[in-house]
Amino acid sequence: MRTLFLLFLGGVCGVVATVLIATIDPSFDGEEIDGAGGGNVSLTLDERALATMVEQHLPELPAFAERPRVEVRVQRNGIVRVEIGVGEFGVGVRSSIHLNPNIVDGQLQIDVVAATLGQLALPEQVAKLVEEPIQQRLDALAEGLEYRLTSIRTTDRRLTLEILI
Repeated sequence: MRTLFLLFLGGVCGVVATVLIATIDPSFDGEEIDGAGGGNVSLTLDERALATMVEQHLPELPAFAERPRVEVRVQRNGIVRVEIGVGEFGVGVRSSIHLNPNIVDGQLQIDVVAATLGQLALPEQVAKLVEEPIQQRLDALAEGLEYRLTSIRTTDRRLTLEILI
């Protein structure tokens, strides 16, 4: 009886070992390719690049000073948080807006999720100041050809947009 049990246990261990060897990928590389959105051109902007774009265009709104301080945080859940500081230390105003970049009919649309701008500006105006420069860069990448936005990723503190020309 003991011999039969050991034979059975050895067979089970052999099957398990064979399955493990056949299924484990020692390189830990997945078969998934980057860019699952199906685009053939991508635009990646890190937090600093996004903040610089907002800083350049924010003075177009009358309520913001010449040199607003802007910090951008790209969160993994898809939300882009923009923190804006106006004025000097101790006398200034801090405000923020949370934006959600979306694809609508193959084009970029940035929606406002939450905003604490007070009386400084309408949230939609600030969202448009973020959306327009990104849209201009996508248009430049397409070089005048028709394109469709296929994917938006917010990973590694970066906003990546893929277009299909």
